[in-house]
Amino acid sequence: MPFVTEDGTGLPDATSFITLAFFKQYADDRGRDYSAHNDTAIEQAIARGTFYLSESFRWKGVRKRLRNNAAGYQALAWPRYGVYDRQSSYYDYVDGYYTPNYGYGLYGSYVDDDVIPREVQWATCEAALYELDNPNALQPAYTPHDRVKMERAGPVAVTYDTSRQDAWGARPVLLVIMDLIGQFLSDRGGNRLSGQAVRG
Repeated sequence: MPFVTEDGTGLPDATSFITLAFFKQYADDRGRDYSAHNDTAIEQAIARGTFYLSESFRWKGVRKRLRNNAAGYQALAWPRYGVYDRQSSYYDYVDGYYTPNYGYGLYGSYVDDDVIPREVQWATCEAALYELDNPNALQPAYTPHDRVKMERAGPVAVTYDTSRQDAWGARPVLLVIMDLIGQFLSDRGGNRLSGQAVRG
């Protein structure tokens, strides 16, 4: 499958929220090393990270192109209509004073329906960096099984695994990603690990 970056129109064949150049700039700016991987491997990791973000979370709003769109149903979860960014500031701090910014609502503003928010792009970079070092770890295979919680042998009792026993428990929790995208997740919840993440 070719590497196709979403351009804000809701492409039916997009595989990535970001370009290769965007990923490299993000990593370089933060001193993250990807030199052991060639461009093809990086693009594959970006595509896997994008798929994880696109399909594993319940986002606010709806996709720009729905299934009955004549131009084709868009491949990825972004761009979207009706996504309200609660973190946008109602006030601008100018020359020591807070002044109303009338381009915003009381608690934020709507995200334009032809953009991928920078936080989603940054989260894609973080997912791709993780995937470079841990291929397919964001979408692991899961085999359900029973795990012993407690065993007793005479006077000795041992408590075992008390971690999650569903499929979400098999996935890593990348807090940096949750911090970045939490504001765009549905109030009904993102995934079963995320809860409602908001910035302080």
